[in-house]
Amino acid sequence: MSTLTDVYQPTVRENLQQLLADAWVKLEQQPLEAAVLARRAEHLARRSGNNRAWAQSLFIWGVSSLYEGDSHAAIGLLSRALAVYRFLDDEQGQWSCLKAIALAWGSLGDAVQALETHSQANAFKRQTEFASKARWLRWFVAN
Repeated sequence: MSTLTDVYQPTVRENLQQLLADAWVKLEQQPLEAAVLARRAEHLARRSGNNRAWAQSLFIWGVSSLYEGDSHAAIGLLSRALAVYRFLDDEQGQWSCLKAIALAWGSLGDAVQALETHSQANAFKRQTEFASKARWLRWFVAN
């Protein structure tokens, strides 16, 4: 009979990294299922002070909310992720958030906000490179 001390217990960091990896896969394959994993990762990231993981989890959760049709929630989550990515000086993260926020504004029928937000994203010099890596975006281009 094994006891709890005999069973390997992953650290918060290991759990967080695995949750994020699983959430990214879900976001690319089944975006509606990514939100549950992203919420759990967000909690762990915030608790552990891991800002990069926090931004990623907020982003995944926000894109999943957008895919689900909850644009208001998506804008809130993605705006929080954008603030963290700006703090981290992560241009690809900022670009991704701005693109997703623009899509959310568009789905709400606010063409002015959508265009302004797209323009902010398009101002990044490496935006073509970022777009080629944004596999999450295909759900919105295809649908």
